[in-house]
Amino acid sequence: MGRGRTGSALVTVIWVVAVLSLIVMNFAAEAKLQSVVNRHTTERVRVNSLTDAGKVIAEVILTDYQNVSEAPEDQSLDDMEEEFQQDRWIQEKRALKGSSSVDTGMIALDAMDSDSGTVSVHIEAKETKLNINTLWSGGNQNWLEIWENILAACNVPEEYWNELICAWNDWRDPDDSLSQDLLDEYPRGEGGEAEYYKEELKSEDGTMEFEPCKPRNGEISDLKELAMLKGFREHPAILTGGVINPEDKEDEQITVKSILDYFDVIGTGKVNVNAASKEILMAIPGIADDLNNTSSLAADGEEIVQAIIDYRSEASAAEAKETKFYKDEDYGSFKDFSDLQSRIQEKTGNDIGNEASNYLIYAPETFFEITIVGASAGISHTVKAVAMVQDSKVRYIRWQEDP
Repeated sequence: MGRGRTGSALVTVIWVVAVLSLIVMNFAAEAKLQSVVNRHTTERVRVNSLTDAGKVIAEVILTDYQNVSEAPEDQSLDDMEEEFQQDRWIQEKRALKGSSSVDTGMIALDAMDSDSGTVSVHIEAKETKLNINTLWSGGNQNWLEIWENILAACNVPEEYWNELICAWNDWRDPDDSLSQDLLDEYPRGEGGEAEYYKEELKSEDGTMEFEPCKPRNGEISDLKELAMLKGFREHPAILTGGVINPEDKEDEQITVKSILDYFDVIGTGKVNVNAASKEILMAIPGIADDLNNTSSLAADGEEIVQAIIDYRSEASAAEAKETKFYKDEDYGSFKDFSDLQSRIQEKTGNDIGNEASNYLIYAPETFFEITIVGASAGISHTVKAVAMVQDSKVRYIRWQEDP
């Protein structure tokens, strides 16, 4: 009898010990988990603070970059150090002023502590491309000409032009009336309003490609939206680049370049002549209007644009410096249309059409894209924003975290 009670008590003790062990193990696991959570929370707060610091850095650069002067050619290391002590961000400001973009690289919160985290800031002017939202019948007066220049430059056959431009105009304009035969020379096709987009579109294998939708009837916020439009959806190579007619025989296939390289969805509708690419400048009315043929005007446009690129290029200035014809005022950023016109006339003998002045800006730019990345202990926080800078103030018109 006593031996039975002893055995029973021993079993009870063992069960109690086992239960208590499980409880202790559970507490330990929860404590460890809580420690991980606490550390993650701490690091998350840290990277959020880093991106806040990046925002301040971006604003310091943006609100003052136009006021910095170029670095003297004979600047010594001591002078550079003195400048740096007076303005920590002077090099970044000069980079933005000179090339319309700047990347700070990774900046340590505490240079003496490798675990303090880093922040990087990239700023890029948005007015190096044409704002597609301005290129419609209710936008600027030369919108059709710009579309023609771009489609020609991208090698899109003329037979596609009318449908593509009409489809875009119907998507962008506020009404439900079809745009028909905008290009009198090429009256083929028409645009598309709600009636066209109400039907679903399936591929040959029966899978859904496009669901029923309605035209935007206003500004678009993403160029990807163009893939939904009539003409563009049937010929996606116009947006991505590639063969526009893959179903034809190989020797009849036509390769086109992406038109997206010319467009943005933000901006005044003007481009910065000191930063825009050769391709963008060639699309500007008054510079090269007839890219769709081999006229002398198109050839003159090529010469004009190359002269613009050369004049603003540091490499070209350095090369010209070795000749007796070098004039310091001829090189560097263009100050205004008069400066642009006079320099181009002297170099090429050609005039830039006055209508080009409606599409060119010089400085300062207005719209910028900002990317800020804060990182610490394997955790990162990314902010992508679009800012408008006016009167030394920064106003954010788009803000996206961890896109």
